[in-house]
Amino acid sequence: MITLRDGSPVLIRQIRAADTQLVADIFGRLSDTSRWLQFLGKKELSPAELRYLTEVDHHDHEALAALDQASGRGVGVARYIRLTGRPQTAEVAVTVVDGWQGRGLGTELLTQLSGRARQEGIRRFIAVASADNAAAAGLLRTAGAELVRCGHGTAEYEITLTPAAVGLR
Repeated sequence: MITLRDGSPVLIRQIRAADTQLVADIFGRLSDTSRWLQFLGKKELSPAELRYLTEVDHHDHEALAALDQASGRGVGVARYIRLTGRPQTAEVAVTVVDGWQGRGLGTELLTQLSGRARQEGIRRFIAVASADNAAAAGLLRTAGAELVRCGHGTAEYEITLTPAAVGLR
């Protein structure tokens, strides 16, 4: 368990196959704006998408869930998916329910996910975000990301995962 900047206790743990309702609930509690910025406006997740997001191997595909200790509800997810043909690189994504944004949860999720990635031999994260997503840009900059490409409404960032990386354990 960790304590966020505002004192909220949160449990961060690996996602399990049985967590489809947890992931669906997190997605369902995102605002339209957050859904647009994170998922290009997707309204709901299909059963196949929920299986994909929860049936992870914890090696090439890792996902961590953050749960509010008070209610037990999910408040965020961070995941990486190793790129085919580039075994030391993975795409990363972090989603935090709107009411929990700005408390340091995204940073903590990304920090813990980075530790898991290093254990699995991943040395670089890439992240693609909407160019309008200031929260994602801020989180990625805090983690030491470099903007490597911009175009067509998106921005691509790269984070080198080293033991001494700024903001990462």
